[in-house]
Amino acid sequence: MRWAVWLCALALGACTEAEPPEPGSGVPELTYAEPAPWTRGGSTVPPPGPAGRLLVTNSLDDSVSLLELDGLGTPGWGELARVPVGLNPVELEGPHHTAVSPAGDFYYVGISNYVPGGGSGPHGAHGTGTADGYCLKLSAKDHRLVASTRVDRNPGDVIVSADGRTLYQTHFDLLRIADVARQGGAEEDMVARMVILDAETMTVKERVEVCAAPHAVRLSADERTAYVACWSDEVAVVDLAAEGRPVTRVKVAAGAGTAVNPRHQPYALTVSPTTGDVWVSSLASRQVQVLEPGTRTMNPERTVYLRGSPMFGAFTRDGRTLYMPYQQEDAVAVIDAATSTVSRTVQLSQAGCLNVHQLMLTPDERHGLAVCEGDHLGPGTLHVVDLAEGAVVATVKVGIFPDSVSLLRGQP
Repeated sequence: MRWAVWLCALALGACTEAEPPEPGSGVPELTYAEPAPWTRGGSTVPPPGPAGRLLVTNSLDDSVSLLELDGLGTPGWGELARVPVGLNPVELEGPHHTAVSPAGDFYYVGISNYVPGGGSGPHGAHGTGTADGYCLKLSAKDHRLVASTRVDRNPGDVIVSADGRTLYQTHFDLLRIADVARQGGAEEDMVARMVILDAETMTVKERVEVCAAPHAVRLSADERTAYVACWSDEVAVVDLAAEGRPVTRVKVAAGAGTAVNPRHQPYALTVSPTTGDVWVSSLASRQVQVLEPGTRTMNPERTVYLRGSPMFGAFTRDGRTLYMPYQQEDAVAVIDAATSTVSRTVQLSQAGCLNVHQLMLTPDERHGLAVCEGDHLGPGTLHVVDLAEGAVVATVKVGIFPDSVSLLRGQP
């Protein structure tokens, strides 16, 4: 991805003449849902089994692939079903990432309202849509739309709190950066918001200005702090326990760039379950950088250098090992967290993976589940990796441009 070059070109005149909305300008907050959403009769797919069910969002065909965790990797294992998701059945809306409730009764999907290569109108490449996005709440039982909430444009990541009561939705608004830059505005005017929602009622509780083009968001173990990856070569540290939700921005490296000309492009985050260290995946510099929560500073001595752009990784429960997928080579780096070294590499490209986006561990940590975007024209893939053997043991075709995999816990 040549994001920096594209962004500069966009800033120089490829945008519309519309002024970007200014926080606090008197424009009413958007808290209402889609007035006439697409209603359908739900799904005949049975509820998840005891082992749980995998959800894969397919952002270019507005669907979610369902796969049972039980029987993982056995002959014949594959998609149980592919269910539609969205508000409009005749327009691509770009579902982007999922969060699942701890109880396993609901899941949440961000509707980004973008279509890569969509050209004019409200839809453009990821991060450049001009239409507001939505956060959807769906029933895990029958995949019915329970509620939808209108949020800011270009939704990025969505996560849910451990008690299932609160959602955090970021907005990867690259278009705002370009608009402000073209008009000669300040970087502070490029800042987008993180929306905090009540997961039960799907109402907006707060909108917190965090940074330019925030994408991944993760919480500390005590959930008093949110960490957000910012395109502006920063990590935003949000104090959720303090009044006003104050934000501290930390540059990921010395000599870091700006929102218009980022040198690192932070995109994803992985938090250690034992130390709370925040491992930052930077696309342009191909580095995994570490923010230490005790000092809220980066430790450059712990930076891991990869041969491609790191994406969404996963830690083992003991915090010793970080499995970090990265693009270009399409592989998984197995990182020793104590030494910040790559102990081995698991290749995915030979198994048909193109543009790996995320790796998730199964509950027993025996397997890794790698979701690969593909070429954005045909089906993407989900790969089951035997972590002990370091080999792909199953490959399943899913929808077009899959970008996340998550586990919906089974019902007892």
